[in-house]
Amino acid sequence: YEQSVADGVNVGYDVYEIVTEITRKGAEVKAREWVDHRDRATRKKRWAETEEDAAYTSKELDHSVVNPSQIRQVIQAMKTAVETRIFPARQETPKTLIFAKTDSHADDIIQMVREVYGQGNAFCKKVTYRAEEDADSILSSFRNDYNPRIAVTVDMIATGTDVKPLEVLLFMRDVRSKGVERHMTY
Repeated sequence: YEQSVADGVNVGYDVYEIVTEITRKGAEVKAREWVDHRDRATRKKRWAETEEDAAYTSKELDHSVVNPSQIRQVIQAMKTAVETRIFPARQETPKTLIFAKTDSHADDIIQMVREVYGQGNAFCKKVTYRAEEDADSILSSFRNDYNPRIAVTVDMIATGTDVKPLEVLLFMRDVRSKGVERHMTY
């Protein structure tokens, strides 16, 4: 890696960690709170009132429990860090790749990115095998066009894909293997 940076193939990096109370400890859904329930296969939502308090762990977050305010907090923290600390003089959003836990989590992230940044569909796209658009054409646009500025993936861009203009990586999932982490970051 160090030689590839010296040769100008890769660039150096800094790590900026975003930790929330929920990602550290989990949280609780209170009794009589209205929450949406999703069908895993169809993603169809239905609203229901919880009958009792239900605690969830950070491991359940974005798998069996989705907390939109937590996703918003992470995306807002990333946006603030990029604009004020990482690239303070930059006018446009740098090319950013976000790694999600699941395809459904990727959809939640995209919705929140568009909301936090106040941008439309072209600004942030999903690059997965389950994307509504052709994944290869989205990846090509991510590499070569101004938009999308932010791409969200699960595993599709994890290994063997170079995106040269990429400047920000955000992991909203655990990476448990050093080898996989190297493929995702280099």
